[in-house]
Amino acid sequence: MILVMTYLLASLTNATSAYAQITKSVSYANMYARDFKERMDYSMYLAVIGKRDMEELGDGETTVNGILTVNPYKYIDELEETCDKLSYMATVDSNRNQIKRLKNSLKSLKGCVKELETAIDSGGAYEDKMNYLNENIYMLTSLIQKGIQDYIYVETTNYTNVKAELDARNTRTFVICIWISVVAIVLALFLTMKAAKSVTKPIQKLCRMTQQVAEGDFTVQTKESNTDEIAVLTRSFNDMTQEIGGLVEDIKQQQKNLRIAETKLLQAQINPHFLYNTLDAIVWLAEENRKDEVVSMVTALSDFFRTTLSKGRDFITVREERSHIESYLKIQQFRYQDIMSYEIDMEENMGEFMIPKLTLQPLVENALYHGLKNKRGGGMIKITGRLDGENMIFTVTDDGKGMTKEVLEKLQESIGKEKGDKSIDGFGIGNVNRRIRYYYGERYGVTLESVENDGTKATVTMAAQKNQPFS
Repeated sequence: MILVMTYLLASLTNATSAYAQITKSVSYANMYARDFKERMDYSMYLAVIGKRDMEELGDGETTVNGILTVNPYKYIDELEETCDKLSYMATVDSNRNQIKRLKNSLKSLKGCVKELETAIDSGGAYEDKMNYLNENIYMLTSLIQKGIQDYIYVETTNYTNVKAELDARNTRTFVICIWISVVAIVLALFLTMKAAKSVTKPIQKLCRMTQQVAEGDFTVQTKESNTDEIAVLTRSFNDMTQEIGGLVEDIKQQQKNLRIAETKLLQAQINPHFLYNTLDAIVWLAEENRKDEVVSMVTALSDFFRTTLSKGRDFITVREERSHIESYLKIQQFRYQDIMSYEIDMEENMGEFMIPKLTLQPLVENALYHGLKNKRGGGMIKITGRLDGENMIFTVTDDGKGMTKEVLEKLQESIGKEKGDKSIDGFGIGNVNRRIRYYYGERYGVTLESVENDGTKATVTMAAQKNQPFS
């Protein structure tokens, strides 16, 4: 049993170390994946339009758009140093080659920044500088951003390899435990044949308990006999089942933690184009001196991201989720006011119930981009919420383009899988469905109804709870 325990502890330690190394590299890369492109692009844009020079950009001032300006040269040098650290932390060999490609792209970016700075100092034509910014700087920052995201993706997929290795070790450990149990049974039977009649009954009872352990029940305990030899054997059996049961529970907890980590990585990410388009719209309004609309847009965007971040919480209240989608729709209505209107109708008594964050927003985004946007004329998005016994039922309905029967069937099949087909399940619906089922059980989730040229209805069902299942 000491050898089994040592093997199990070594396996758990190795797995934990691997998870920690992957998490460390992914977290470090994420620090730059989130805002490298927007900070670099916007800083260079300010330099081109003459609102900042390179030294002023390095002051780290937060602009009206909420973006922290940077000195391009120092920022590129900082990312190059980060690339060296990421190469050292990488758990997959291919990611080290990816880092080399990233550093080459950074050198090219530095050269382009230098050329653009020269053009700015020489007073070249504004159109030429903007074209150079779009065709060189923006292209390279997009390439670097994608490179960092590819690094994160490859590191993340290594979780699967670590899990497979841990499962294989667990299987081997289980086989060893079974063999130990079998040996114990054989030994017990042999001793029973040699023992006196007074010890036959406790030995038979011990055999039955051993069989229960072999079947996976590690909670069994047997009463100690008055006979010294039997008492020693009984104590050993009880200790064995207790230790094995504890180790099995540790393995189950590790697997549960892994599943939670995978679920967190699956949470929907905000479309960067939505952020860029919103910021561009705010800039345009500011240039037009439409202050009231700028305040309204910035307030809605602030509320949207406040709920999105939620201080790292995985669960928020229904009231917060409603505020989140309302902020999102306010922003989108400014852009699509000619084609979109919306209505939110949720029962007031649902406000304090808990809901996984980003449950309804992906469905609303899907209704806008794949429903109303592809339809001629205006359309309506309606979001409802109501209590039905011990459940909460939400619907997101649009009267947009809808789907054919074949497309609907493929989408329903995809969102029902553990890992959906990204070419089909690209709207975030599958992500929402998998998270709800993981938190509440298989009988909950997302269902779809759609009629071509008539609209689509997404229904979300989950348990009504004021405490989150787990985080």
